[in-house]
Parts: sequence; structure tokens; C-alpha cells
Amino acid sequence: MQDKFKLPQLNELKETFKFELEENDKIFDQIRNEISERIFTFTEKIIEPVIAGSESYSCIFEQEMLTDEERQKLFDIYKKIQVLKWENNLLMLHPDEKKAAAWVKKTWEIWNSEIEAELSKTCKKLSSSWGNLRFKNERPTYNG
Repeated sequence: MQDKFKLPQLNELKETFKFELEENDKIFDQIRNEISERIFTFTEKIIEPVIAGSESYSCIFEQEMLTDEERQKLFDIYKKIQVLKWENNLLMLHPDEKKAAAWVKKTWEIWNSEIEAELSKTCKKLSSSWGNLRFKNERPTYNG
């Protein structure tokens, strides 16, 4: 199957996306489900709050830690992930082994060509920014 659909090595997929598979005939659906769960969870918990904001305390600061250009890059990745998400939803409605294999291959290529690197860069920047965050010790003055 791997050669037939020109897919990445199963061990690479399993190690990168941290999943195990059950032995059955719907392996592409299992792989697709495992990969999509991790990517879409990361999107909802990391990318969306940073680019769109939320009511969380951390988002108030994190939105200011990134430049407009960095937020735009995150949004561009977000759009690509949303395309994958909706393609995945369609595959859940209409399972198709060949299309599932193509989805896995496409996702793997996008992950390796840009998503992983950009998200790693963002995580490092936010981690560093939190480590360097300081409040100014200014006391308000009142004219009274």
C-alpha cells in the first residue's frame, strides 16, 4: 500500500504524530484519524487563540508577542489546516481508501514543508517572550 500510494514510511508517521494502529483493513482511515486529531487539536488550542484571540489571560499577552507578519503566517497555515479539516470531514462522510491515502500524503507533505517549522518557530518565540516578559514598576500619580 505504501508503494502503491507513494506514502511516507509508516514508522515516520507514527513517530511524528505519536500514534499506534490496530490491526485491521482500514489502516488509512486509522492513520487519517490519528493525524487529524493531533493537527486539529493543536490548531484549536494554539493557533486559533493566538490569531483570533480568546478570553484567556495568556492570549492578551501572546497576541502582542507576535508581529503582524508572524500572525499572518500563522493564519496562512491555519487556512491550509482548515482545508485539510474539511477534506477529512468529507472522508468521514464518504470513506474512500485512495482518497484517504492521498489525504495522508498531502498532509504529510504540508506538515514537513511548512506547518511543523512555522509552528515550532512560533512556540519558541512565545516561550522566549514569556520568559522575558516584565511589568514596568510604575505607580500611577494622582493630581488631587
